[in-house]
Amino acid sequence: MKLVERDLEFEFAGALNAFKFDDGRAQTTSSLQAVDFIVEYPHCYRFIEVKDPDEAGAANVKAFADKLKSGRLIRSLAGKYRDSYFFRALAGKNTKKIEYVVLLAMTALDDAVLLTKQAELHRSIPLRHQRWAQDAAAVCLVLNISQWKRLYGEESVRRLSRIESEMASPEEG
Repeated sequence: MKLVERDLEFEFAGALNAFKFDDGRAQTTSSLQAVDFIVEYPHCYRFIEVKDPDEAGAANVKAFADKLKSGRLIRSLAGKYRDSYFFRALAGKNTKKIEYVVLLAMTALDDAVLLTKQAELHRSIPLRHQRWAQDAAAVCLVLNISQWKRLYGEESVRRLSRIESEMASPEEG
């Protein structure tokens, strides 16, 4: 199954279902902060949020970097997860473990920064509590594109503008 978020195309091999959750059709309240995609696998639901400041023509990359550095982005990502989880739970749809995966397509971020942001996201959601019967998420990851491809396969995500530019200017033999 394939889904597109702006300049990135995702292939969800082995998925039973995949859909855009933030398109307004899945929920009707304008105050809900929704993750971009929900993908169903036999063993889990994967909630996916995509942030792509490396997209050609992305608006205000510096503001995005400032939001990331200040912690506002992580709080926003946590809110999107909590609202999506809440909506799906009340709809009776959280019948499997949930994985939350955030793709930060920003080549300027190194692995150490991504790990730090992942730890911040774990605390901000929060993932577990001693009084809860189950964790809020079985998995919570913040990945860049190369990490995503290592985890989910080389063909799991591709940049559409790069493919279009390669097709427009084929190599001479």
